[in-house]
Amino acid sequence: MTLLTGIATVVVLLLIAVALLPSKKRDKDGAQSASVINPFHSPPQPVNLREQQLQEESEAIASEYQRRSNEAWLDELSDKASTLLKAPAKPAARKS
Repeated sequence: MTLLTGIATVVVLLLIAVALLPSKKRDKDGAQSASVINPFHSPPQPVNLREQQLQEESEAIASEYQRRSNEAWLDELSDKASTLLKAPAKPAARKS
């Protein structure tokens, strides 16, 4: 009888542990998905003035890099488009 009670106790403890583990995993997944949903969410405000200046400078550099990247991509895209549009059209093969 005590062996049966011991086994039942172990089974109950295992079931409780299994029931608790998925809820913790879902909480962690929820926190990770929040960062995936909004990857550009700014971190907490810097503590001192130097950190704030560094943060502003890094944001300015990043936005300038993004602007130049977009500009270069648009220039390249327009060059390719004009090249393709100026190319003579190939006549379609006709079936008789």
